[in-house]
Amino acid sequence: MRVSNELNRLVTAAEDRLPRIGRPVSVNATSMDSGGAMMVLRVNGVPFESVSRGEIEARYDSWNRQLAAMTLEKGNRLSLWTTFRRRRVSFGDEYRFYKPFIQQAVDKYLQRFRRHDHFENSFYLTMILQGDDLDETVRELEELGEGLMKALVSYDPQLLETYGHNGILFSEPYQFIGELVNGIDERVPVTQATGRELIPTSHLHFHYDTVEIRTDRSTRFAVCYDLKDFPKAGWGQTNPLLSLPVEFTLTQSFGCLSTAEAMKAIEEQINNLNSVEDKAKHQIDELKQAVALIAGRDLAFGDYHGALIVYGDTPEKAISNGAYVTSRALNDCGFKFVKATASAPFTYMSQVPGFRTKPRPMPKSTRSLASSFSMHTYSAGKARGNPLGDGSALMPVQTVAKSLFSLNCHASRLDEDSVGEKVAGHTLILGSTGTGKTTLETMLLGFLERFDPKIFALDLDQGLRIFLEEMGALYYTLREGEPTGLAPFGLPETKRNLAHLYDLVGACCRDENGKLSADDQRQIKHAVDTVMKLENIEHRTFSRLLESIPDTGEENSLWLRLSQWCGATNGRFAWALDNVPSALTNIADVRRIGFDVTDFLKKDYAATEPVLAHLLYLKDQMQKKGGLLATVIAEFWLPASYPTTQELIRKSLKTGRKADEFMILDSQSPEDAIQCPVFAEIRDLTATKIYLPNPDATREGYKLLNLTDREFDTLKRLSKESRTFLIKQSNQSAFATLDLGGMNDEIAVLSSSLDNVAIWEECTREAHGDTDLRMQLFQARRKGKRNRTPEAELTEEVE
Repeated sequence: MRVSNELNRLVTAAEDRLPRIGRPVSVNATSMDSGGAMMVLRVNGVPFESVSRGEIEARYDSWNRQLAAMTLEKGNRLSLWTTFRRRRVSFGDEYRFYKPFIQQAVDKYLQRFRRHDHFENSFYLTMILQGDDLDETVRELEELGEGLMKALVSYDPQLLETYGHNGILFSEPYQFIGELVNGIDERVPVTQATGRELIPTSHLHFHYDTVEIRTDRSTRFAVCYDLKDFPKAGWGQTNPLLSLPVEFTLTQSFGCLSTAEAMKAIEEQINNLNSVEDKAKHQIDELKQAVALIAGRDLAFGDYHGALIVYGDTPEKAISNGAYVTSRALNDCGFKFVKATASAPFTYMSQVPGFRTKPRPMPKSTRSLASSFSMHTYSAGKARGNPLGDGSALMPVQTVAKSLFSLNCHASRLDEDSVGEKVAGHTLILGSTGTGKTTLETMLLGFLERFDPKIFALDLDQGLRIFLEEMGALYYTLREGEPTGLAPFGLPETKRNLAHLYDLVGACCRDENGKLSADDQRQIKHAVDTVMKLENIEHRTFSRLLESIPDTGEENSLWLRLSQWCGATNGRFAWALDNVPSALTNIADVRRIGFDVTDFLKKDYAATEPVLAHLLYLKDQMQKKGGLLATVIAEFWLPASYPTTQELIRKSLKTGRKADEFMILDSQSPEDAIQCPVFAEIRDLTATKIYLPNPDATREGYKLLNLTDREFDTLKRLSKESRTFLIKQSNQSAFATLDLGGMNDEIAVLSSSLDNVAIWEECTREAHGDTDLRMQLFQARRKGKRNRTPEAELTEEVE
């Protein structure tokens, strides 16, 4: 009973147990009434699962050197607190779309995110610097903060600060500490009161096994553990804890010691280890080796402690979760935790930076701290502050570690609000046939629909057709040998259009060496100018060019080369561009359009370059009035292999963002794509890369993708049916999945097969413009009900 009463007494004095946290004295610094000031860094962390071992080790060594330098510079005036916080996050984003099909597909897809628990990791580093003169101490602390921001730039750090909201000043450091103490994340205002008075809002009830955390809104439970010790290890010692399906906080404090203090502490610790029954030889050896490293200033020591707080919704769940986490910590990380019972109030409060009573303190090196606080994490993408629309992420996907990844085509800095900014969003998608490339692509376009984009697509095997037409797009299938409807000379006579026509006709008329002489170019310009002067637009055709170019009778004359493209001479390729101006002449006012160009996606085919070049030029007409435009090019490496189309693609990649255009370049032949003469440039200009499985990939063939060995090995092991892919964006890298289980109806629309296209065409004719009826007929008939009457099918669908 005496122990119980003592615990209850401690609970009622929670405010008194907090360190003497004062008030903000600058944007980032908070005073401590005991003397000195505090500063907190939030660190998003650095991806590790796909990074080379050499790079990870280099970061680890650099982090140790930074810790050692700070310790040796400030000595016992400086104390560090590290916080590894793992919390459950709920997926509550709501998406509203214009098209009912997209709304239905997205709602189904998001159900799995709303049903399952997801967790996120966050890291904090708190510095407390003691000093007699507060102004001077704050100046020193801010210098330390600036140095850390530079040293940890690849970890994406951010200093917590005071900020205004609705005319009220709030403190992020208060909020951070408040979450540790109260168990809820809420704003804490800055008033005349001290942080010590403002931060505690919960009632803490310490029982023998658990602590009960009561707030006005909720009650949760936790189990407290003290870190007894952990063995010598290298980088990423706590990485196995990053994916545990449990909420917890791992706190470590490091009271920096001067060289003399460190030597004395090491000697005392060696004596203590020699005198106890459970002495550990590896600890003694490590301490002896450290003496030499301290002398060389490659290592520093501090007064260290570790505390683990594991949460649960009930006492039983907290105890169960605690047993699970400590078991994994021991078996996977070598961390030996012991449950805090009577000492639990001290363990719990030792999470708070500046708390003086540390359970189980011991001397540890900066290398040990760098090992146990590596700030490694799984990439999470960017959930808010993105360039498009309201700034929400384009779409969520789940990583192989069961965490959320906010996928965006547009890559912007994680720590910046980029809403409305013109940021590059070009995306490269590579993967072999049957890996779900088209489905992934249409899901991206589907989520994009809420921003009402324009869409231009060069498609392969009509894979996008059903989806695009359901999105309200026009769709044309261009066939070899059949009139395409393309009539370049129907464009208005402008300088820009004339320049395009000179290039287009030139692409048709190159000699066997792929060249045009100066005289050829002069004659082409004259012929184009002459045709464009014709008043009747229907007379402006390719055949009329021949009237302005003399037939010299030579074997490889310009006239003879051009005649291959003219109907007047029954040219072989007259069907391609020698057409009377029609609906496909100018598509400036079209919002969404797709072309099946399968017959043109082949090597060394004369019609490929001019036809695709003109289509890509028409795409530019769509963007004259601005607005978001998504350009999809299937098997991009083929048009990128021809001079004219290569330049058009390069132009969009380099300047498209200024006009709100972004390209999605895909290929189901990765090796062919990589061998494209400008692939390295395309790789560098695409902000987001998505690599799907390719079991036939070779390390040499994939060299230009700039994959790490770990990324390549993992990617090669993936089966085609895994629906798993690698996302690379800036310094983020993650293996994620697209789980569309139970969405067969939607998949039939997202990725068209040729047999489904035939059914779709039939249903389109019968529906007479009723898109809802078309979809109902299509879904019924594709399931083997084609011989039923539409009325019977629809009745069954309703039932």
